[in-house]
Amino acid sequence: MRFCHLDCFRDRIREVEAVIDESYRLIDPKAVYKTAKISEIKGSRLVMEGGSVFESELLAEKFKCTPEIAVYVATIGPALEGRVTELGPKELSKSFIMDCIGTYALRQVSDIIQKDFQSGGGERLSKFSPGDTVYWDIKEQKVLFDVLGTDEVENVIGVRLNESYLMIPRKSVSGVIGDTKEQFQECQICKRRCEYRRAPFQVLHPY
Repeated sequence: MRFCHLDCFRDRIREVEAVIDESYRLIDPKAVYKTAKISEIKGSRLVMEGGSVFESELLAEKFKCTPEIAVYVATIGPALEGRVTELGPKELSKSFIMDCIGTYALRQVSDIIQKDFQSGGGERLSKFSPGDTVYWDIKEQKVLFDVLGTDEVENVIGVRLNESYLMIPRKSVSGVIGDTKEQFQECQICKRRCEYRRAPFQVLHPY
């Protein structure tokens, strides 16, 4: 409830607990991820072993001394999303709570992947997702899916990209994780007001 900022529902705790129970029956967490070696960095281009290229000055700067990164796509499946749509405006508070629970569950899946990739404590691991900031274009989703194998991602966990490079189901997340000189959160360079912020905004860097 703290994560989802549901304090306004404290006097309706049984209702919230019922929604949590229903939500957990609908959540089907799955992920595809693997480590990928970085062949070289050319300017803003992160060249991966195998020839795929991530284009981002931010990634090139943060991973300039990193030999390999983890590439991943994770999802909680389509069932909760479908239920939220079904509830819609008819049961607005319930659909809102359920959607927040889905976001929370998706973050847990992402964190599990990061913990699995940790080595030597992993205190400097940083995570980046295409489209989360202006420093890594959402079109890079296509490259990320290519690294993992587009068909494998869809066949194993049921996630695909639409024509706008958004993932379907919507409650899915993708990104890369790697060791950096200092631990970095994308929230540090994001001005958007977000209830799920992990780090305070800092002065923008010229990536």
